[in-house]
Parts: sequence; C-alpha cells; structure tokens
Amino acid sequence: MEKRLILIRHAHRDTENPSQDNGLSNKGEQQVKRMLRFFEKRLEGDLRFLSSPKKRCRETLGPLAERYGCGLEIEERLTETGPIERQEEVLARLGEFIDEWKYRGPDVLVACSHGDIIPILVERLTGARIGIKKCGVVEIEWFAGESYLTGLVQKPGD
Repeated sequence: MEKRLILIRHAHRDTENPSQDNGLSNKGEQQVKRMLRFFEKRLEGDLRFLSSPKKRCRETLGPLAERYGCGLEIEERLTETGPIERQEEVLARLGEFIDEWKYRGPDVLVACSHGDIIPILVERLTGARIGIKKCGVVEIEWFAGESYLTGLVQKPGD
C-alpha cells in the first residue's frame, strides 16, 4: 500500500501578543496564498486534512482544505510541545499519530503543525533530521512497509 503524508508548518503568525493563540500576520496570509498556488492540482485521491488546534495552523491549512472540497479536522496530537509536557509524552502522542496514519489513514494526509513537532515526525518516520521554515512543506511516502522523505520545500510557491 502506498500513502503520502504532507506536513506543513504554519505560516507566519501575528506576534502582537505572543501569549495568545494569534492567527496569521499579513506576511503569513501571503505565505498561504503562495502555498495554495504550489498545491494547485498536486493533490488527488482519498484526501484528509488535519490541523493542530492552534489558530495559526487552522488559518494556514483551512484554505487548502476548502479548495479541495474537504473539511478541516482538528488533531490534538499535532499541537506544539507544552511547557510541562515531558519528552516521553510528546513521543508517545506522535507515535500514535504515525501508527494511525500508516495503518488506518487515507491515501493522502495533509497535516499542519509546528516547528518543534514536524522535525520529530520526520526523524521518527525517515531518520532524516530537518529544520523547517514557516509555511514549509515536507512530503513522506509510505510504501512496502517503509517510509521515505520524498520532498522538502522551504518556500512553496516562490
């Protein structure tokens, strides 16, 4: 069975009050527009869109899900690391997410998360160590029981 996992780091957030769950800044809105152009006609099949509960993630991925006629689902396991969350807890929730994607997920899963979560997912799935910029895109394919890093685009649509 072949599947794709596309991970998107949220676009630039409004930092006026960083202690709040702010949405996107003007810069972030422009990043989303470029991302939409990047994904034009690139997704097909059984699609599912998941987002961290944070507003900046929902605002990043929501327009893409809408463009493909899909709903945006909230996935708590994709939220950023909390201040009192232990590393073992983070790895456990991400391990559950990975298993669900591999064994019960759709053909193409598009997920929006954070700069601390995406590198962990990529390393756990492929062994690769990456950094990812705001609105960057990572693609991982699952084929014949193995996962492969097949794409990393730091500035989609540029």
